[in-house]
Amino acid sequence: MLGKQEKKRRYFASTYALYGERVPSKGSWRSTLGGSETTPLILEIGCGKGEFAVYLAQLYPDSLIIGLDRRADRLASGCRAAAAASLSNVRFWHGDALTMEAYFGPGEVSTLWFNYPDPYPKRRHEKHRLFHPRFLRIYRTILRAQGELFFRSDSEELYEYALQRLSEDGWKIVFATPELRPGEAPEAAYFPTDFYRRKGEQPPRYIHASSPVPT
Repeated sequence: MLGKQEKKRRYFASTYALYGERVPSKGSWRSTLGGSETTPLILEIGCGKGEFAVYLAQLYPDSLIIGLDRRADRLASGCRAAAAASLSNVRFWHGDALTMEAYFGPGEVSTLWFNYPDPYPKRRHEKHRLFHPRFLRIYRTILRAQGELFFRSDSEELYEYALQRLSEDGWKIVFATPELRPGEAPEAAYFPTDFYRRKGEQPPRYIHASSPVPT
């Protein structure tokens, strides 16, 4: 089994890795990564080992998929999987969600995905939840007008928290359910994560929202 340091080394050596000067500048993500002006840019925040980002890249071959996570050792797995599948439309960004405004221009991102994010259940850790107002402000900036946001989680508390925060912030709730059933959502929403397979019977809690129209 590879240790953390070796995983990090492999990540930083991968052609799928985005870090430092390899991260595109504002407004240039599509042109830098081989897309056109109309290519959908899908960002998964907190992508972990990258299984879902790789799945999205296979499901949407005409889109650019960016998986963002703070841990390079985790991202190494995504890079390896993308290479094994010979994918050209996915990259893995070693960065922090709080810095996204420095890298994406207004409206540059088409779609946001949150796949089983850390719920940070303790009240004192609320500011770290990815649906805290400080994050929602960033999403509103980088996401195109009426861009899509998708969320899956096993946490009832985070589901209710995200639903409340999105509603209060003016997002349109397209569809939300505490138990996602077959046929209720796009195909991507049914990706069976390792966590979901291990836990078994509880369907994911799910939210589909669209960003507010600028006033």
